[in-house]
Amino acid sequence: MLKPIPYKLINKIQNYEWGTRNREAFIPNLLGLEPENDLPYGELWIGAHPKASSEIEINSKLYSLNSLIKQYPKELLGDYVINKFGNEFPFLLKVLSSSRSLSIQAHPNKTQAELLNKKDPTNYPDCNHKPEIAIAIDSLKAIAGFADVNEIINNLIEYEEILSLTTINSMDITNAKSIFEKEELIKKVYSEMMIASTQSTKIEKVVTSIKNKIENKNRISNQDKLFIEQFNLYGTDIGLLSFYFFNYLELKEHQAIYTGAGIPHAYIKGNIIECMANSDNVVRAGLTNKFKDVKTLIDIIDYDFGEFEILNREQVTDEIKFTTNAEEFEVTLFTKNSYFYTSLNSKNRPVIILITEGELNIIANKKPTHQIHAQKGDSIFLPTIIDHLELTGDDAQFYMVTIP
Repeated sequence: MLKPIPYKLINKIQNYEWGTRNREAFIPNLLGLEPENDLPYGELWIGAHPKASSEIEINSKLYSLNSLIKQYPKELLGDYVINKFGNEFPFLLKVLSSSRSLSIQAHPNKTQAELLNKKDPTNYPDCNHKPEIAIAIDSLKAIAGFADVNEIINNLIEYEEILSLTTINSMDITNAKSIFEKEELIKKVYSEMMIASTQSTKIEKVVTSIKNKIENKNRISNQDKLFIEQFNLYGTDIGLLSFYFFNYLELKEHQAIYTGAGIPHAYIKGNIIECMANSDNVVRAGLTNKFKDVKTLIDIIDYDFGEFEILNREQVTDEIKFTTNAEEFEVTLFTKNSYFYTSLNSKNRPVIILITEGELNIIANKKPTHQIHAQKGDSIFLPTIIDHLELTGDDAQFYMVTIP
């Protein structure tokens, strides 16, 4: 049934409320579709997650990639992946397009994910962790990781209303001298502030006070701008206060950030390629109408202070390998029109290719009958039984994802 040929994937779109709409809807434009009026297009899922598995057409019938892997694990995944991850596809690739902030969130590690899944399988649907990379297609505004300690302290002095949600006062903040003292105070302030989010009247008073201060300032910071923009969308939400604790990031084309377990983050606006371990586990605590789990967020959060690393900061072109410590995926972006060759047999890994510009011709095992012509918006699955691959591009730009 399965042949050593490239397979074109048919993928699912997630119409999340924060997605782009109408003329600004990036995903329909990528796929060559006409967007439905005022329908949000948030994510395109490419992979074998049971929630929204991609499909493959074989002999005029559609089969989910998830079900095919269960039938033909060796042919599709190969021995290396099976030995390391079992009969499960290791990663999930997405196109994400946001017009406004996603939730303030963090992801559990594997041990935490197993416990959360056992305790609350409805809100934590699998027992896998979710390290992820976000690569800007054009640009991305985001917040990620705790900012420099002194920057956070200055924010707390300027907006001391935040401290009213905690047992810490302004004197505690100003009297803290060592970095260790400051870090410990910030940890306590943030955790107590988030726990106080259940008391909506207190939050409303603090958020309103900060909003009034911002509107009377001559010069406002990037965090202030975010605060006002998201206030107009979410109202008096505890997530707004997180802007004064995290790094504010503006990624340019082909720059990326990697968030491991426990790293707090939120994507604010932009179109990105996102790749992660094959999981949908998200611990949310603000800027969302979905399930919030503040206690769990505080339990798993990573208090690592300082500037957040941007991958490909120098914006290298032609061939960009985004190196992370994730075992489940490795993403390479090709932006140059040239001839590529790789032998997949020695690596024994499955591959997904996503074309974002131009056209690409893919020939498997040197057989003209085992080839596929792909264009912008197409995603191609290459099973492990392909042992030789040739790619030629016509102004092609594409992402190749495999297992490191």
